[in-house]
Amino acid sequence: MANLHHKQQLQGLIGPLYVRNLNGKTIVQTRPIHPKQSKGTRASSVDFKYAMTQSQAIRQAFQPLLVLGTHPYTSQRLAGVLHKGFHVPQGVEEHYTLFTADLSHLMGFELHKTCPLEPLVPVAFPFALVADGSLHLAPVAVPPVNAKLLPEENTSCALVLMVASWHPDLGATAQTTVFSFALQRHAPTTIALQTEPYPAGTRLIVAAQLLVWNSHTVLGDKYYGNSKTFNPVQIRFTGVV
Repeated sequence: MANLHHKQQLQGLIGPLYVRNLNGKTIVQTRPIHPKQSKGTRASSVDFKYAMTQSQAIRQAFQPLLVLGTHPYTSQRLAGVLHKGFHVPQGVEEHYTLFTADLSHLMGFELHKTCPLEPLVPVAFPFALVADGSLHLAPVAVPPVNAKLLPEENTSCALVLMVASWHPDLGATAQTTVFSFALQRHAPTTIALQTEPYPAGTRLIVAAQLLVWNSHTVLGDKYYGNSKTFNPVQIRFTGVV
């Protein structure tokens, strides 16, 4: 349905026609009722819709890490990265799923684009899936926290690792386990972990978050805590048991 604006300009749909205003001119265009799509275009569209759905599922799993500082375009950027894993090459009939797709593109994905974790915690985490189906992180030394993050002696810092798991029988429903490690100010902090065994076929994604807080302020304070401008969260591992 077309609408008449306060400037007496007509804009909208009239049957098969679309009326719009551009640079002071009224433009009338026909709109395709049933646009033709190639087989490849239709397949790509299905892949992207699936990627968007899984993006929301993954983002929802890590919501506890994002409450204080979610970048407004996280879901869209995440869907774009996932689409690379779900894209089905020409000639392949089977559709990839969360459990069969190659999601290696997720490694290093920053959920808060304007406040990346990589420069703050410049260390690789050697995650590995072991024979019994558990996730293992061999001991790794995290360097002392940048003094700029801890301007006062009573400022504290911790590295949080959240392991999200999706069982094939539960679809988009994720289970999460959180590990927290207090980081030292003047010396490296050695961290390691091992989870309980996961059933075969389980998809695992691990996100790391840097938390900063002060004894005189609540977490989320604009000066001494995570906020909408400071909330570094990065995906550090993904794999299938």
